[in-house]
Amino acid sequence: VDIISWQPHGRCFLVHNPAKFVSTVMPIYFRQTKLTSFQRQLNLYGFSRLTSGLDKNGYYHELFLRGKPYLTRLMARIRIKGTGTKAASSPSTEPDFYAMSRLSQDGCPILQEVSSAMAIGNRLRRPAVM
Repeated sequence: VDIISWQPHGRCFLVHNPAKFVSTVMPIYFRQTKLTSFQRQLNLYGFSRLTSGLDKNGYYHELFLRGKPYLTRLMARIRIKGTGTKAASSPSTEPDFYAMSRLSQDGCPILQEVSSAMAIGNRLRRPAVM
């Protein structure tokens, strides 16, 4: 079973095993040590969480697409944090990725994409030298 993976359409990803994600993936690619901190960073980079359908609890960003790591260079971290209030979810306004054309398969698991996304720099760090 995957720890984290792209959904079949390649437009969002799901963390299937949060405990393993925190213990094995985050120490290699991110400065955060808690899942909530990682989720906060996703929000600051403009990712949205899906609240219904087959992609429920998945995260998406219009520039984070399977097989297109070069788009991540266009992503920017929001400098101003939120107001402390959480906006209500609106499943009726969430995109239906299954109604869109699929992106290329390329066999790229999200971990390879995260590695490619290191070009962003900001909150990522280099893997530890062994």
